[in-house]
Amino acid sequence: MRVAAGVILIIAAVINLFAAFGYLAGGALVGGAGKFTDMVAEESKKQGKELTEEQKQQFAQINEASGKMGGSAGALMGFGVFLLVTVGTSIAGAVCLFRRKAAKFIIIAGAMAIGAEVLSAVIVGVVVGVPIGFGKILFSALPVVGGILAIVAARQIAAANTLAEVAPPPVAAPM
Repeated sequence: MRVAAGVILIIAAVINLFAAFGYLAGGALVGGAGKFTDMVAEESKKQGKELTEEQKQQFAQINEASGKMGGSAGALMGFGVFLLVTVGTSIAGAVCLFRRKAAKFIIIAGAMAIGAEVLSAVIVGVVVGVPIGFGKILFSALPVVGGILAIVAARQIAAANTLAEVAPPPVAAPM
């Protein structure tokens, strides 16, 4: 079970890596949209061209949309950074699972993998405003299962290590 948990945590880390890049890019895009429209208007004035009414209306819509999402741009980017941290802990937790070491760290890595999926469902549903569909549930199921298996395997590793400390294996007599 610990090998399966480690493999699933590595797969979850890859999924979270791409998701982190998506959240970082989305936050940067939302945060920079208003600045981009201001820069375009300023450059057109420098060149002596005036924006048409249609262009002004489009820029106003972009500014309005980015203003609504402006507070969430930082949240999206912050969650992207959290996912990058989760990628590292998931891979390190998988290595610890393979080596049967650091049970407490494995529990932390498994809990972070589960927490990342719960937080991503909240962010997608509340902050971004997209309904949670089958694809999100499908991509979230694997890291949640990996996190649960990692926590169970870590408890088994801790129990085995405790048993080994209490009753060390017998030493064979020399011949």
